[in-house]
Amino acid sequence: MPRLTMMLAPPQVRRAARRRGVTKARLADELQTFVEVKPAPGRWKTAAHITTCVTLTVLALSFVLGPQLGLLGLTGTFLCTVSVKRTWRHRVTILACMTLAYVAALTIGVSVAGHAVLTTVALTAIAGVSVLLYHALVGDPPGPVFLTIGPAIGTYLPTVGVPGSRFLLAAGCGAVMSSVLSLALQYPQRHEPEDQAVDEAQEACDAYFESDPDGDFVETGRLRDTAYASIFSAAWALSAATGRRHPDPHWRELTKRLRRLHIEVVQRTAATRLPGAAIAVPVMAQARYLGRPPRRYLLRWGLSRSSLPALIARRAALAVLLTCVLAYALGVTHPYWAVMTTALLISLGGDRLTLTHRAAHRFVGTVVGVGLFFLVSLTHPSGWWVIVVALMCVYLLQWTVVRNYALGSMFITPMALLVASAGTAHKPIGELMLDRIFETALSCVICLFVLWAFGRRLPVRRQFRRALRALERALLLLADGEHNSERGVSARRDLVFEQLEAAHVLQIAQRDLPRVLGSWSELEASLGSATYVTLAACWTQDPLAHLDADAMASRLARLIHDLPPVSTQLVDATTIAASVDDLLDVGGHGAAPRP
Repeated sequence: MPRLTMMLAPPQVRRAARRRGVTKARLADELQTFVEVKPAPGRWKTAAHITTCVTLTVLALSFVLGPQLGLLGLTGTFLCTVSVKRTWRHRVTILACMTLAYVAALTIGVSVAGHAVLTTVALTAIAGVSVLLYHALVGDPPGPVFLTIGPAIGTYLPTVGVPGSRFLLAAGCGAVMSSVLSLALQYPQRHEPEDQAVDEAQEACDAYFESDPDGDFVETGRLRDTAYASIFSAAWALSAATGRRHPDPHWRELTKRLRRLHIEVVQRTAATRLPGAAIAVPVMAQARYLGRPPRRYLLRWGLSRSSLPALIARRAALAVLLTCVLAYALGVTHPYWAVMTTALLISLGGDRLTLTHRAAHRFVGTVVGVGLFFLVSLTHPSGWWVIVVALMCVYLLQWTVVRNYALGSMFITPMALLVASAGTAHKPIGELMLDRIFETALSCVICLFVLWAFGRRLPVRRQFRRALRALERALLLLADGEHNSERGVSARRDLVFEQLEAAHVLQIAQRDLPRVLGSWSELEASLGSATYVTLAACWTQDPLAHLDADAMASRLARLIHDLPPVSTQLVDATTIAASVDDLLDVGGHGAAPRP
């Protein structure tokens, strides 16, 4: 079994295993993960919601524009899958922006159809920009893949006889109608996302309150970080759930509940790290503090080289560029299928091993899906029967894709082939099947090459530097007594965001490099401790009586200055963690004992 596991693993994974000392047992675990079918309780509800929106939209378009355009309109209907767990009011904004971006991208795709160079440039630019903005501002699954898939199909259909304007009309109407239907179906349960967010915050806080203050340093820090993260996530959901005018009583009750949780977390942190400090939480300051930073901050963060969205966008743009260039060079008539596959594989955030699994799942699912398409083609379906089969694939796709991506890919493939061949003359079935398998394999190889050869290192060190600098700004404002000013509250809110983002990036990176980055968990725990002790001090009546913020800021500035340049050279995270712990000693409060 270990030998078989090594043979089945991709070459990049085998080389990485030998280079980093990854055991055969771990490769066996990866293979087990590959074939695992995960439980997904309640997924049928989401699948039914999406299928209902898609079905009603396709039927309406079919009756008005005809079955051919109705089936083409299915391309745009998948926008209704975006941010299904966000609050209703926030989804209105997200879907409106996504629909406008989708129509604009379709227009560009249709305009460059038939021009290989323009198609390559346009699809590369669309992929890079859409991935960057989406992951900086939204970040929810399934990601911005449809903003690349739609234009890719739009560059193809006009070359096989489908007028670009008709496809633009069908896909654009499909996007608008499915989004409106999704919002209409969500409206009766519009309070469910914020209710769930506050409940999750309650559970996370309870787990933190039940933990032993003198227990494992790293585990306690993880529970504290999770509690803070859930509070901020819930606060963002509440702020997005209603406007400034006339919030309903239910919203007010949730807000009060969340603010009480926040005060309790502050009190727990202060009791264990700032004994004797009296907590004083101004309501207005708390209202301004809770939540994520404004969009302009998120955009600046996303555009910076140190951000995870920038890395994902670089990967996506490079992968689409290579896909188009190599597909044309190898004689592929049009690379739309390969570009679709590339977008589905690499537009998501995640570690390289997970995305490698996704590529393998995609190839296996495509091979099986092409077989299903062959069986369907034997019945020679036409007109409404094609629509019925495609809609069945939509439900099965949504029901299985979160369990195992290979299962979902089995139904993506026949559905996409039915749409792409609607009303067009295509090659013989056998040749078409081989072409799609070849293009899928090409796309998977390109994505794996980009993942493992370029952008190999997630911006862990850069993100931790950002978090340290955010802590320095908060300490300086605290030392000047401006922690409750507009600048001070913004600095504290940004500090939480940067610290949580550092923890998020580290969690992803450690899956790729568990041994190399194992000690960074200590640094993340030390940074979290210094961060939340500082934030807790900001909520006390006399912060400077318990924390020498000026001395801490000076020591932190020296620490940041002495950090080695960001490079491939390994750093001793344990030593840096000890230096961060020293900040609390300098501030007049001893650090918690190391595990």
